[in-house]
Amino acid sequence: MSSVKLSEGDIRAIFTNVEKYHNPAGGIFQCHRTRKNDPSVQANRKNLIVISDGVTRVKALLRNEAVKKAREMEMNVGDIFQMTRGEPAIVQEKKKYIVLIDDIELLERGAEIRSPGCDLIDSYLNAHPEEVVSLEESAHPPAHAPPQQQQQQQQQQYQKPPQYAPQQQQYNGGRGGSVQQSSSQKSRPIFAIEQLSPYQNMWTIKARVSFKGDIKTWSNQKGDGKLFNVNLLDTSGEIRATAFNDNAVKYYEMLQEGRVYYVSKARIQPSKPQFSNLSHPYELQLDRDTVIEECYDEVDVPKMNFSFVKVNAVETLEPNSTVDILGIIQAVNPPFEITSKAGKKFDRRDIVLVDDSNYSVTVGLWGKQALDFNLPEGSVLAIKGGRITDFNGKGMSIGFNSTMHPNPEVPEAYALKGWYDSAGRGLQYHSLKQEPSAGGGNKAKFIAERITIAKAQAQNLGMSEKGDYFNIKAAVNFLKVDNFAYSACANEGCNKKVIQSSDGTWRCEKCDANHDKPQWRYMLTISVLDETGQLWMTLFNEQAELLLGTDAGTLMDLKENDADEFTKATQKIQMYQFDFRVRAREDNYNEQTRIRYSAANVHSLNYKAEADFLAEELGKTFLI
Repeated sequence: MSSVKLSEGDIRAIFTNVEKYHNPAGGIFQCHRTRKNDPSVQANRKNLIVISDGVTRVKALLRNEAVKKAREMEMNVGDIFQMTRGEPAIVQEKKKYIVLIDDIELLERGAEIRSPGCDLIDSYLNAHPEEVVSLEESAHPPAHAPPQQQQQQQQQQYQKPPQYAPQQQQYNGGRGGSVQQSSSQKSRPIFAIEQLSPYQNMWTIKARVSFKGDIKTWSNQKGDGKLFNVNLLDTSGEIRATAFNDNAVKYYEMLQEGRVYYVSKARIQPSKPQFSNLSHPYELQLDRDTVIEECYDEVDVPKMNFSFVKVNAVETLEPNSTVDILGIIQAVNPPFEITSKAGKKFDRRDIVLVDDSNYSVTVGLWGKQALDFNLPEGSVLAIKGGRITDFNGKGMSIGFNSTMHPNPEVPEAYALKGWYDSAGRGLQYHSLKQEPSAGGGNKAKFIAERITIAKAQAQNLGMSEKGDYFNIKAAVNFLKVDNFAYSACANEGCNKKVIQSSDGTWRCEKCDANHDKPQWRYMLTISVLDETGQLWMTLFNEQAELLLGTDAGTLMDLKENDADEFTKATQKIQMYQFDFRVRAREDNYNEQTRIRYSAANVHSLNYKAEADFLAEELGKTFLI
């Protein structure tokens, strides 16, 4: 039994007592829940935890030093700590209550959970709104608070010693687009981009426009519209900002790529990962009330922000994830034209990047970018937000939100160019691209690295934060054919699920479009086994097509119109062996943790390669 006493009733007091609201530090709490093991959660959102004072619970967001300490000590459920610095936040419109924790001191690890069934404070405060600190009270500390305490509260509110913005020309977002002088901007605290969340109301950021998109238009049954987005960058990170319709035109004219601005009074909302390559959990919406003014003191604002990974790391990344990569252009292939299943034609060009990991990756360019690409081989190229693909091995694709930066002025680029000119130009590189019928070295390497199902399960592969990959040879013994495919958008590169409307068309909310018919895509679950064990595995579209030898639309037609042929098509592979490249990752659902397996690649057995590999192994053993 733990000897550390929790600060019972402290959470309620923080939101109902004015003095406690403005000076909440010192409470002792227990961690009841973390999100650090959830691979579907973005990195920044893993700083959300649930804490308890033994009576009630509250959601808490770790910031600043608290994030660093929590990672260093691997904070987990049951840990007891003291909050040495923090502040409360009330989201009035959503009736939510949260504690923003800036610093902590660990008191005890892994203690037994106290009052595991206690309610969130939100339930009590929403039932007793008259007890909650009012907006006026929350905005001003008590008049009798000592000066030292008020100074500490101010630092908690702004999270860092405030920087103050000099008077500049201010653009107030008005319809006339007028520029006016503002004397109210002299004493604004500047927030770091990484600190932005819906729990802050009064904030200003100082950021550079690192990316400026074009104005996009759409037209549907609801009418016409415009969309414009930019990425804003400071030393702490990057956030996406979006404007619609009249505001899109207004801010497109005002914001210029590479320049620095003060931004405030934008709406903070959850990010949409399908439209952004940034890791920030939130994004900004620029509306009529947003205040933007140009800043001419830009020395402390970086020009670019990359989180580079090595080329060899691409092999372990999840398909459709985005990544920043820096490489030397080894090859520039000619452009070519491909036709999608929907009948649309697209221009494409493949280039090959290499780096000092001695690996190469193929990057696909599309449309005008593919036709206009003119960088010579040997140039340094940085790609921000490249999308990972897994067709015939791992590769990359330049998506709508990806950007390319030739010969970027960053230290990593200079170092890579120096290495390539001195040592890398004549090297042979390992390719991440694999043809379905590949033999030779790639196949031999695959066979050599194969393990059994029992070994994969015994080693708990998949428990790491990024997941694990492994190779197996296994036989398919069962297919779940009730729901083997889903109706997807017919637009190239979308793949989002579509819903049939009352008029018979299929609606895609992401593309804001209706289609006469969907494109069926596999999401097939199969059971495989080897001599040591069995596991369930999910195959997505490309892998299922390789396994079954037909596309999902054809198989769906057989299911609806010819049951016998459908049965033959699904049973013809049963108890046949295949080579699988498997990705394992941890999944949390209803407080239950389990390992999910999916096929990153699948190949028919290459018996010649198998025999050659065995002969080589026997030769190593007996021909000493």
